[in-house]
Amino acid sequence: MRICDVPASRGVYTLIIRMRRPEEIKVGRLGSKVFPDGYYSYTGSACGRGAFNLNGRVRRHLGPKASMRWHIDYLLSTKSTEIEALVFSESDANRECTVSQNIGLLSGVGVIMTGFGSSDCMFGCRSHLFYFSEKSLTRVVKNVFRVYEEIGLKPRTLILKRTP
Repeated sequence: MRICDVPASRGVYTLIIRMRRPEEIKVGRLGSKVFPDGYYSYTGSACGRGAFNLNGRVRRHLGPKASMRWHIDYLLSTKSTEIEALVFSESDANRECTVSQNIGLLSGVGVIMTGFGSSDCMFGCRSHLFYFSEKSLTRVVKNVFRVYEEIGLKPRTLILKRTP
């Protein structure tokens, strides 16, 4: 699967991000925090048209940052981070919080910065960015994929970076 295969429809997505070294990052009004190296998941919604559908949102995250609009832009603008995979599902309902809350229940998952991606959340999410103690991209992707399946979504995966 390629980025052009991500549909231009409504849905939910989870970026699997690798941070290659610890880095202190200022995230807008949330302030600064040291983000340890390892894998992270960031879940977002794509409930609009054009730039706000699944394909548009993913392309924005993968491209250069023209502006720092969302919390994830601050994390992705550092040289030590890279999106290595994507799990997504088409959905007419906004499932961002359900996916995020269930990822947060996985074993070995933690919150580095409270409010990241969820500062306007109406469902009480602590964060939409999670840190994984797991060091295998394959296992992180499988765990996130399983979350989507368990809540009744039909996930698809796009691996962007093959790592040893």
